Amino acid sequence: MNFPMPEPLFDRLAPHLPQVPAWGCTVVAGVALLAGTGAVAWQHPWLGGGILLIGFLADGVGQAIARRMAVTVPAQLPPGLLLVPFGFALALPERALAAMFLMFSLSILTWFTQKRVRLIHWLVALGLLLGCILPDHFSLLAYLLGIACFTKTGQGVVRRT
Repeated sequence: MNFPMPEPLFDRLAPHLPQVPAWGCTVVAGVALLAGTGAVAWQHPWLGGGILLIGFLADGVGQAIARRMAVTVPAQLPPGLLLVPFGFALALPERALAAMFLMFSLSILTWFTQKRVRLIHWLVALGLLLGCILPDHFSLLAYLLGIACFTKTGQGVVRRT
């Protein structure tokens, strides 16, 4: 079963935005991901979730603008997703094992997908936003998202061989 990718939505949105350079959106995405992680680490998950949402959307728009102008800018979403579990681990050390499991699975997934944004990255982003809304359930979400990342990585490895 094929699921729709969010990139076409961003591609339709990009022409309606003011002329913003793609690198500008990338910088906004990187700063927002760092700031959102900091807010989560300082135990303000709702604020962190809002800032992370801005970062995720800025990265999607930046990639759409880059595709439209036929330039290449690095996607901030795959490496940026690695920051958020670290923020949760800093906020409450009891979550550290779950956060590290998710970070490990995301790093393996990012390595196997050559740092390209896939649907699983967007699903993990949504899961992390859900973790910001329900921070008491972050550990369960982290384990579920980590298993999904390992499953997707395994599917990719099987297809290559």
